[in-house]
Amino acid sequence: MTVEEKIEATRGDINDDLDDAKDMIAEAEAVGAETNKKLAMQNEQLRRANDDLDEIDENVDKAEHSLYRMEMCCCFAICCCCFHSDAPKKKSRNKKSMTVEGKILQEERKRKKNRQDENEDGITEEERFERQKNNKLDDISDGLDRLQDLAKIQNEQIKETSRINEQLKEKIDKEKGRLKADNLRAKKLLNS
Repeated sequence: MTVEEKIEATRGDINDDLDDAKDMIAEAEAVGAETNKKLAMQNEQLRRANDDLDEIDENVDKAEHSLYRMEMCCCFAICCCCFHSDAPKKKSRNKKSMTVEGKILQEERKRKKNRQDENEDGITEEERFERQKNNKLDDISDGLDRLQDLAKIQNEQIKETSRINEQLKEKIDKEKGRLKADNLRAKKLLNS
């Protein structure tokens, strides 16, 4: 094998390796995007559960108010003069969120480059190979940047999941305690 043949074989190997790297990055991007989509859906489910707990909290408020009225009632039977609902209403909370796809597009727009085709007339085979190699390396670099963005978004989603989970835990513990106390009050009232 001549030196030229060895050089050409090495160039072919380099091109193949760069193409393989680009393919692996594209696969990793697809997995990362799917993971981000699932994390966003999970966070949305948690937000809905959080909203449901807010509604449960309002219902427990009403039940406590009714128990209080029953305890203060002049007779055991619920009469219309002692029992009416004027429990305070809670204010709704504002919610904000940006879709994962929106974040990815936002980050990609920041990085997007306008590449112009170079005129290949009058260049040597070595120069052509160098340009192709550099273009592929640029593509790999861009792919790695996108993977980094996906990882950042996943990190944000996981932090959001943790925050929502902590809120849910606190609300559940609070409502559990309130319901237990209200149940004891109701039993005491019924046994009187």
